[in-house]
Amino acid sequence: MALIPRRDQLPIPPKTAKVYNTVCQYCNVGCGYKVYVWPVGEQGGPKPNQNAFGLDLTQPQPPLAGQSYTETMHAVTVGKDGRQYHVVIVPAKDSPINRGNYSIRGGTNALTVWSLDRGTQDRLTYPLLRVGDQFQAITWQDALTLMALLIKGIRDRDGNDDNIAVKCYDHGGSGQGFEDNYGAGKLFFSALSVKHIAIHNRPAYNSEVWGSRERGVHELNYDYSDARLADTIVLWGANPYETATVFYAEHMLPNLQGATIPEKQQAYEKGEPAEPGRLIVIDPRKTSSYTVAEAVAKDRVMLLQPNLGTDYILANAIARVVWERGYYDMAYLQARTDMGLFEEYKKKSLKLDMPYGEFMAWAERITGVPRAQIEKAADWIAKPKAGGFKRRTLTIYEKGIIWNMKNYDQVAAIVQLAVLTHNIGRAGTGCGRQGGHQEGYVRPPAPTPGSIYRGGPPVNVDKFLTDGKGKFYWVIATDPYLSTPNAQVFRKRIHERTEKLTKALGAGGEPGTIRERAQKILDILYADPEALFLVVQDIYMTETARDAHLILPAAAWGEANDTSINCNSRLLRLYEKFMDPPGEAKPDWEIFKLVGLRIADLYRAEGKVKEAEKFEFGKNWKTDEDVFLAGAEEFSDNRVSEEDEAKLEAENYKGVTYKFLKEVGQQGIRTPVRRDPKTGKLVGTLRRYTHKFGTPDGKFKWYGTDDWEGYPAEVAKYLEGDKAKAYPFWVTTGRAQTIWQTAYHDRHLPEKAMALPLPYVEVNPEDARRLGLQSGDLVEVYNEEGNGTFLVYVTDAVKPGMLFLVMYHWRGTSNSLVSGYTDPKTTIPWYKGTRANLRKVAGAIPSVQQTASLLQQNKFD
Repeated sequence: MALIPRRDQLPIPPKTAKVYNTVCQYCNVGCGYKVYVWPVGEQGGPKPNQNAFGLDLTQPQPPLAGQSYTETMHAVTVGKDGRQYHVVIVPAKDSPINRGNYSIRGGTNALTVWSLDRGTQDRLTYPLLRVGDQFQAITWQDALTLMALLIKGIRDRDGNDDNIAVKCYDHGGSGQGFEDNYGAGKLFFSALSVKHIAIHNRPAYNSEVWGSRERGVHELNYDYSDARLADTIVLWGANPYETATVFYAEHMLPNLQGATIPEKQQAYEKGEPAEPGRLIVIDPRKTSSYTVAEAVAKDRVMLLQPNLGTDYILANAIARVVWERGYYDMAYLQARTDMGLFEEYKKKSLKLDMPYGEFMAWAERITGVPRAQIEKAADWIAKPKAGGFKRRTLTIYEKGIIWNMKNYDQVAAIVQLAVLTHNIGRAGTGCGRQGGHQEGYVRPPAPTPGSIYRGGPPVNVDKFLTDGKGKFYWVIATDPYLSTPNAQVFRKRIHERTEKLTKALGAGGEPGTIRERAQKILDILYADPEALFLVVQDIYMTETARDAHLILPAAAWGEANDTSINCNSRLLRLYEKFMDPPGEAKPDWEIFKLVGLRIADLYRAEGKVKEAEKFEFGKNWKTDEDVFLAGAEEFSDNRVSEEDEAKLEAENYKGVTYKFLKEVGQQGIRTPVRRDPKTGKLVGTLRRYTHKFGTPDGKFKWYGTDDWEGYPAEVAKYLEGDKAKAYPFWVTTGRAQTIWQTAYHDRHLPEKAMALPLPYVEVNPEDARRLGLQSGDLVEVYNEEGNGTFLVYVTDAVKPGMLFLVMYHWRGTSNSLVSGYTDPKTTIPWYKGTRANLRKVAGAIPSVQQTASLLQQNKFD
């Protein structure tokens, strides 16, 4: 029997099929898709007038330019009416982002649809309550009552919400767009005042880019077209071939190949040279994004491999070259930036008191990047073109920077380099995140502080919990047992704490009613401070959910209407609902609403009307759009001129409706959306900060970065004495193109699970020879934080003495080895830097060797 069933033909959508617009549920790119749904038993024909595609399927589709439709783009689901329906999800030809292209992620969207004959049948379909040593199905009424009684009981006893901890998304994509985010914000920030809240992929409620935002630059400021128009693209700690595949293949590579020169000639000034683009990759690894580009344009691609944690020193060194060589426009700096703060930047970041030669030798020693490469990078980024025209450079950074040591300074140094060279606000320029997934943030003000310069940093919620604090932990649409830093320690402590409650609940017999259960739980929580009640709200049973006391089933992508913006253009579109959630699963916003209303009922029963009213925020929410429109009221008045767009929140969509989004379809509208003061029409923003920066006076705020202080104690301990020998490898981490995030869907899809059956470690050939390793071997990678078993890939992608571990695999996460260090200015962890050792594990797993590819993952010759 085949591991993956194959078919001779695919069902053709009939003319009567329902057609929906949507956007891929996965990465930051936001590729557009069309969805076709029709009952099983009906079939379209091959002629254009016989199928919903409107194509002549008797003829082959043109290569690359035709309509893609593969086995992974079809599934069968079951509706609430009990009927089976075909679901076909194909890339949209009218999407400006992907233009009919797709990645391995988007090309398998259909496989994630809930189905009775696939692994997705494992979806959570009704609330589950832990009774003794097993989970039992309960009604929503009982689940909501238990939640409400516990939350209210803790508030009543404490007089505050400080014993309630939350781990929740704060963005969009994967079914959590503006709608779900607003529901979460209203419950946790307006009704409750939860200070111990952490974002899905980090241990605090914080921005990964305060170093840019506090300068006046929101991290989403460029457009996808800028990747086509740039003279130079800088990928700094970003690997888009793996994690933003279509953005890279559809827009960056054509630039390197010279295919976008006609577009440049139209966008550039008269007489300005337009040439094929250049690419600078700055990463400790030789990533696939570099390797692919090198095959296309070897002479126009450069790789800089800084020592881990030293990127901000490298950014300052490039900026110093820019200063010394005069690659800047003083008139621009004086008009658009705070020149008083510029003196601090020159002194601390550029170190102008230090002679140039001495400075470059210092930077070379710290970063490990040769001076000649630093100077060449400065030329490619900022050296004026023939005729004196400014070079146009687009800098895109991602997890390699934002999850770096000293997060605040890393981000600040890079955005300051871009402003110094006037590479923000012009066509072909920009400096911002690649993004992890699509965004959709709209919430009331959070009761948490900002960076250290804005009352912070925010509290480390992981540490709060592992220190034995908190009584109620609500985990929503994330799996911290895999994704949090220092994950092995975190898993152990949360398990210990939840098990204390579980055992105490069973002593003397399990309570017979929900009210009795709630009372006994509260009594235990206050008798034993170590005990912890855990709620998990998700679409599958996750690693974290195995220790939960209550599990709430959520709706997924495609099962509700959602809105988000993509990261390369801030393009707002509607993800139309095209199927029902399975069983009793509900959209997150509705769960938040229902929990709030149940708490309100309890307060009203006690005559506490004003307190009850706080929790009735969702009483008028009947539809997804009701929540979307309510969220819009959090934004400021967007009736501003184009020159004042910087005053607006990056995701401001005030005035937009679902009707409007259905009309514009895949073209969407770019946020921040303005209502033009002259015409009253809604207008999108192509790129940001052409006229002003996002500060009260419109001027960019310079910042003097810290001096090099070495590594934090959590990592420095591995560099001294016997530990330096015991843990000889630097370890960095990252993602694989095949699986997404914690592989919540992918582990249930044989097409994905077979491709990456085990987590892997990249080992340099020199180290592999010395240790007697070859691709396919199993090794244990370990340090004092934790350990894991990984499949070996021998590749020169990593330098000798460095290992690369894939993140978040369900059979082993690299985060088990990551330290608990966080940037003291932001509480952002350093996921991508630690030390470890490895040892070969005896034997092998034959089934893995038979089915998994052991080729170098980024070798394309």
